[in-house]
Amino acid sequence: MKRSFYLIVLIFGLLNGCSFFTDSAPGDVVIAKVGDKLLLRRELTSALPGGITKADSVNQAKDYIQRWIKQELMLSMAEKNLSDEQKDVQRELDEYRTSLIIHRYKQQLISQKLDTTLTPSDIRQFYNLHPERFILDQTIVKAIYIEVPRTVAKPDLLKTWMSASDDNSRTELEKYSFQYATKFDYFNEQWIGLGLIRSRMPVGFTRQETTFRTNSFIETSDINKYYLAVIKDSRIIGDKAPFEFVKGTIANLILNNRKMELIEELQKNIFQKGKKENLFTITD
Repeated sequence: MKRSFYLIVLIFGLLNGCSFFTDSAPGDVVIAKVGDKLLLRRELTSALPGGITKADSVNQAKDYIQRWIKQELMLSMAEKNLSDEQKDVQRELDEYRTSLIIHRYKQQLISQKLDTTLTPSDIRQFYNLHPERFILDQTIVKAIYIEVPRTVAKPDLLKTWMSASDDNSRTELEKYSFQYATKFDYFNEQWIGLGLIRSRMPVGFTRQETTFRTNSFIETSDINKYYLAVIKDSRIIGDKAPFEFVKGTIANLILNNRKMELIEELQKNIFQKGKKENLFTITD
């Protein structure tokens, strides 16, 4: 407890510009030491975020120092217990450096040369040419959902309004829902995962997804509420996804394909250039 108190006082003093260990430049003040490894004040200061209170600075500095000490102790233990071969990480470092430099070069070329222009016809054409990429792994529906207290539920009337498509039925349904419903949702008439509706049903509600077909109802109740959803349209697992459901992701697919083609072309050109200029040799 006493050690923690002194550590907090020390940190607070260091963060306020006092020197405790040496008379050297303020940035060279030693805050912690493990073996011959030193943690300097400038390193601690640069590691802490700006714009926080002194109290937060002290807490974060204390946490950082303790993590630094634990890491250095672990490293020291590893150095003692691993063989020289196990501690030789130069190959991994070289591989990481190589992959990182190449990755950054690719990203630079992509930002300079990638054609990011997409038209509606590009998206539609991709959808038509690659149907195998849009097979559903979940059942999706267009639906209307309502949840009302059992005491005011009118199942037959609700089913009539919800399954109809005329403006009058929708108006009546909205008026009723505004007055009585605890939840009511058209889902913006967009495709949604069936799981979203099932998650709103009472715990324990089960029904085979293959029975959730167009113009069917999902209906259940508990002691307090009545739950009803009408399926206006549906696609089950294994069906081709509707264009509207996937068009938002197609742009990313097209751009990813263009990136791959750009990189492949780059690698091909670099290889041909190297071969032409005798920049590499292959020996038996």
